[in-house]
Amino acid sequence: MTNNTQFELCPLRNFVFVKTHKTGSSTMSNILLRYSENHKLNQLMGRYPTGTEYRDLTKHLYPPPPHNQHYNVFLMHADYNYQFLMTKLPENTKFFTFTRNPVSRYISAFNFFKLHKWYDVEDFDNAVNLHIADNDKYLVSTDKCNHCSRTVNSVAHDLGFDFKGYVQSETKKSFLDDFLRRLGKEIDIFLISEYYDLSLVLLARRFCWTFDDISYLKSLESSSRPFVSESTKKKILEFQHVDAVIYDFYNKTFWDLIDKEEGILEEAERFKEHNKMMHNKCVSGKQTGSYNTYQFVLTDFGRTDFQCLAMSSRVLPFAHLIEKRNQGLRNDGAHQDGYLTLQDLYNARYGH
Repeated sequence: MTNNTQFELCPLRNFVFVKTHKTGSSTMSNILLRYSENHKLNQLMGRYPTGTEYRDLTKHLYPPPPHNQHYNVFLMHADYNYQFLMTKLPENTKFFTFTRNPVSRYISAFNFFKLHKWYDVEDFDNAVNLHIADNDKYLVSTDKCNHCSRTVNSVAHDLGFDFKGYVQSETKKSFLDDFLRRLGKEIDIFLISEYYDLSLVLLARRFCWTFDDISYLKSLESSSRPFVSESTKKKILEFQHVDAVIYDFYNKTFWDLIDKEEGILEEAERFKEHNKMMHNKCVSGKQTGSYNTYQFVLTDFGRTDFQCLAMSSRVLPFAHLIEKRNQGLRNDGAHQDGYLTLQDLYNARYGH
């Protein structure tokens, strides 16, 4: 893999994934959980059982890292707090995140979180229109939004945008520009969900990671694709104005980076073939699981292979294994003996 654009410290071991909702972030978290375990990195996590939604990072209790070591990684959903995270991680920590087309992201979130249940209609498109009409004052005279959590302008929310300040601002464009400038100083790479494989290859080049490090199975992929009309999509785009500005800005910066990466498009095609090979080795099929999302059925080989089991594990049970391990290791410092095993992942997946 070409490393002509790598960071100074390579391979990178200290990083924060600023996780955003419904942007392929659960798939990315799985990649990072695996990478951290494979390379014996300390993950900043709260005391068991913490969910995947940390929200206010300052409200949690964190077990200290092993003796004479430090935390390397944070990768959970949280209200972005750069200053707090930098009190827990090394000075050379790199930050990255994903953003996604605001229309497709809204539809995905509306479907995943079943927001149509708030409106007494069967038709998905109609429910979306009622949701938008229910919030006709949103970002005009109020920052309050009914039934909008993790759905409306949620990338901006996850990145710490001050919606109340935005509504009160007399110069909204300047307010947004200042926000983008601050993010640019704190977050090193913005990746784009629509170009997932290409984004991963760019990340791998920067971090000096391998194709095996970034191989993945899609996590929380929806088994349904609701219909939304073109006229409704236009309304969604207006409703999602702040996320749209963020997406347009970082989509451009992403392609500016790609244009400078010699051979990266060909490398992304090679990675797709590698990932397809891993998929075929690990997976025999899929079935619908919780939240109407697909759960992979593993091959006989996949059930006995650490990488396959890890790739197919969902974030919450995977993270709970690490939280339990973290709390059980702190007294004796037996860090080198505490990393997850094939049996740990097998038991968590199959309940044995």
